[in-house]
Amino acid sequence: MTKINVLKDAQDFVIIRPSRRDSYVYAAKPSLDIMKQFYEQSISDPDNKNVNAFNEYWKFDENKGIKGSSTLLALRFDKQALRSNKLWIPGFLEAKVLCNQEEFGGGSYRDYGIIVYNYARPNKQVSKVLVPQAEELGLELPLIVPFRALDYVDPNKTKGIKLSLLNSGIGIIQGKEAQNKINSLDHQRSFSLTYKKNSGVQRLNHYLSGYWFSDWLSLNYSYYEGRVDWVCGEATREILEEAHSELSERKYGKGIRELREEQKSEDVKFIESLKR
Repeated sequence: MTKINVLKDAQDFVIIRPSRRDSYVYAAKPSLDIMKQFYEQSISDPDNKNVNAFNEYWKFDENKGIKGSSTLLALRFDKQALRSNKLWIPGFLEAKVLCNQEEFGGGSYRDYGIIVYNYARPNKQVSKVLVPQAEELGLELPLIVPFRALDYVDPNKTKGIKLSLLNSGIGIIQGKEAQNKINSLDHQRSFSLTYKKNSGVQRLNHYLSGYWFSDWLSLNYSYYEGRVDWVCGEATREILEEAHSELSERKYGKGIRELREEQKSEDVKFIESLKR
């Protein structure tokens, strides 16, 4: 299957960090056409139709893209649509860069994975699975877990989705580092993330008014204000430079050409005036 190139006609993209030699992790806001392809891939599995968690709000708007988001819907999107293209939904670290560069508009929320604090409420049934897995993988709690490090199994369509950690543990922030990341957030801009009694498994949001939020609500809930509009990948410097050149042309090329035509017209008028 041919991989989808999200940089080709991206609305925008940002360099997140160096990766391997001469490669970088980037975050891209794909075109609406590509996001529609991803959306359709995410809902293509017929076995999902009777799964309650996947019947929450999840729509494609021709003008705005994907509307709706929950932990489980975003995880399905990551698994079904992105991974085969070597892409992933931004995790906490990537989202922080995007937030710092003010790439997110207000009035919407986005999910960025989960935080695993301990074996307790909320979502105790989920923590009952994830905490022993974390121990087996040698990970120290708490964990900040991006979607790319999660998997799910649907053993029974009426009893919900069973989450699990991928053995790779890719992108997981653990222990003191995870707690330091949480503590480093401005308390006035993080709400419950810095609440001293945090426990269980909670969904990690960047919320409507720009706040980080560790949500005690169900991992299923999705609302129309949710957005899934940025994806991450890796590319070489050469590919990124070419993509940036093409993006600049799309964003500014027409305007620059129009200004040059105006300048040329003004120059002609000036020369004509000297002939009078």
